[in-house]
Amino acid sequence: MDRPELSGGLLNLEFGTGGRIQQLWVADPSNPDGEEFQFVCPPMPMGEEYTEDYFPGTLLIGARTDPDAPWILARNTRATQEFDDDGPGIAFTYDLGLIEELEATGRFQELPGPAPQIAWDIRIRNRSRRSVEIGEIGFPMALNNVYEGYPRTDKGIRELYQDRVIVHESIGGAASYLFAQRLTARAPGLLIFPGEETTWEFVHHVRASLNTPYRWNGIPVVYIHSRATVEREEWPEWFDGHTATILEPGEDRRYQIRFAPAERDRVDNVSNLLAALNRPAIRLFPSAVAPREAGIAVEILGATPARFETDLPAETETDADEEGGYCFVRPSMPGAMRLGFEDTQGRHGHAHLLFTEPLAELIDARARWIVENQRVEEGPLKGAILPADNETMRVANELESIVHPFGISSGLSDALFLAEKNALRPRKEELDALLEYVRFLESTVVNPGDGAVGSVMPNALGVAVGYGTVPNYALVASLYATLSRTLPENADRYLRAAAATADAMVAYADIPSHGSLYVYLLEDVHRRLAEAGREDDAVRLRKWLDARWLRLSQRSYPFCGDVLVHSFGYAEVHEAARRRDNPELAERAMRLAYASRSLSPSWWWYGVDMRWLEELQTHPVLSDKAALCGSPTSVANAGMVISLLDRDAPEPPEAYLRSAFGGMMQPWALVRDDGAAAMGFTPDSASEQFGIARSTGDIGLSLAFYLRFAASFVLPSRAGLQTFGCFFDVEGEGVEETCIVRPWDGVGRRVAVRQLGLDLECERGGIVEARFDTRKRTLRVRQQNAGDRRLIANLRVRGLWGRRFSVNGIPMEADGAWLRVPVEIAPNGEATTEIEVL
Repeated sequence: MDRPELSGGLLNLEFGTGGRIQQLWVADPSNPDGEEFQFVCPPMPMGEEYTEDYFPGTLLIGARTDPDAPWILARNTRATQEFDDDGPGIAFTYDLGLIEELEATGRFQELPGPAPQIAWDIRIRNRSRRSVEIGEIGFPMALNNVYEGYPRTDKGIRELYQDRVIVHESIGGAASYLFAQRLTARAPGLLIFPGEETTWEFVHHVRASLNTPYRWNGIPVVYIHSRATVEREEWPEWFDGHTATILEPGEDRRYQIRFAPAERDRVDNVSNLLAALNRPAIRLFPSAVAPREAGIAVEILGATPARFETDLPAETETDADEEGGYCFVRPSMPGAMRLGFEDTQGRHGHAHLLFTEPLAELIDARARWIVENQRVEEGPLKGAILPADNETMRVANELESIVHPFGISSGLSDALFLAEKNALRPRKEELDALLEYVRFLESTVVNPGDGAVGSVMPNALGVAVGYGTVPNYALVASLYATLSRTLPENADRYLRAAAATADAMVAYADIPSHGSLYVYLLEDVHRRLAEAGREDDAVRLRKWLDARWLRLSQRSYPFCGDVLVHSFGYAEVHEAARRRDNPELAERAMRLAYASRSLSPSWWWYGVDMRWLEELQTHPVLSDKAALCGSPTSVANAGMVISLLDRDAPEPPEAYLRSAFGGMMQPWALVRDDGAAAMGFTPDSASEQFGIARSTGDIGLSLAFYLRFAASFVLPSRAGLQTFGCFFDVEGEGVEETCIVRPWDGVGRRVAVRQLGLDLECERGGIVEARFDTRKRTLRVRQQNAGDRRLIANLRVRGLWGRRFSVNGIPMEADGAWLRVPVEIAPNGEATTEIEVL
């Protein structure tokens, strides 16, 4: 029997059993005559179920006629195509099995409009003589996100990226969507979203799909109503609550799901397309996570907001016109916020934001928490920093922690953060903890004879074994290099150890032939060696890195190996391509990295890299294939865009910029006010790991990268100025006009005012405020030492209008482009530097 087909302008649908979509082909809107892309998942078994049971076009309904009775679940396993009407498209009557009281029909048809789109119109009618409560209306979307069947060659990885998609989910009422984006970020993509009189309230992944051996993160199911789902599964309530509806005899409900071709690369055309189709879309800046004093800007497209509302007390500034609206929100207290709006058509949408305490306070709290709660105080592991259990708020079982590489690498990650923090704001008790941790490393983990670094400890009384694990070598080398700044009086000792560890990694570790976030750490090690004048060590490491990066730059897709489609290779490949003058590979690394990130306006998704369990892995935290939102690469890969801001280049790609800032901020959503932290968050109710991760894990590496990359940016844009990491004000007019920058990034290490070409940097002693006239003749910088040791802050300034200066009344000259000013700051004190061009 021939399968029904619906051919539209750019979308072609082929239907199978139950009226479900067997194949969905989409053409590139910019090249409609080119090759089409197929978005539906291939047929595969999932235990006792099959992916075909969850193809697009599947309708899940849960209903009951008695409020005390259990919910009855049905789906359209069978359907009859209807030919006896003269309506457009293809129509089906669905067989709902045990739910005899309900009649369900569906019609697929192309809609006119500014862009081709297919609408699936669903009608559910109560044909019985009694009331029916419907507690579940769900739509599974098994799409082509299975990363199986490809060899680990350049050709195989290239075909994988070209043939498969990643599914970005966004649940925000009428502003919801699923976006199936090709891994290459190339067109076409597929946008699935609620149509007329329809909103989504919940998403999860099919539980059977999370427990397969396949490389993917499962099949998403979106819901109009979901009360029956969570009651049946005994899941906790999700963020937006769960609703049901009652159909009286003869009453019906109508819903609509739409499918449209879309793309998102350098520009966020997903929100642009939704707006063009008269559907509400939400954009955020700078992120879905921000300190409460900074606030978040929320832009509404495709709808005119009539009112905004928040579930936290907040100060708001709003505006609206016929094209959209705007709300700047600043709450009076930290916490998660649901910011909702109602538009002039009565549609409701919302974003999930999270506001933190000031970042400087969180940085200090996290450091204290590590010292007070994650250190082993006695016994053979005395001095060790180990991951903490977020249920008991104590060090996880010591033996369980050290028998898996995760335990030692997690401790190293937290130690690296602690060292980075104390390079900025030293505290005696934290420095003592670092010194004790180094003693533990050098007595138990790092062999002083040959520099070999172990990854596991068979028991607490022995020494670490397993000397081939790259992450541990790189983390140890990076820790030593950072300690050379944290404890400058012992800089030579730590730099010598950093170089020896890098040499040992080259000699003993199983170094991957693809990009590695951990090898990327060695670039900073090299920089520290070179700056300190350790020429032999620096040259040796530089030669090895250059040779490796030459090999990487000569390949087309050097991003992954045994573990397919992960985000840990992009940063190093991007750096290698830049170093080896391969702009094509550098652009590809950035494009692929940002294709895997969502711009969904929810704090757990926005700009975040996700990871899930590979069948080749065992992991003490990841228990199934559900995505864990949060990874050190969320921040590290943001560095690719941050590097574009190092010079007065053209405006960075808008979608990349928002995604990078979102990735920079997301780790702070995982740090509590008291400093407790988690390595990630799983928003999938069907997963065993739902909620905040039970372990601190490698959150320390995320936070260490943040401390390295954090900066205050004032950037030009088409809409005026954009700021990230700071407040920006202007006082006075004409020759009296003065710009004021006040960092809120918690670090204060760097200020970049791009439209004026002014840069300020300091190794220590965070910048509290910078004031300068727009003619760049005068500059006043106030720095703070929040630590308990005297600091030499070493302020550097570039971009003032001259080469000779008066610095606090003392004549000085620039060294090349930079003016270098040593600034001494007393413990818990401040210092002000006045600079005037002569």
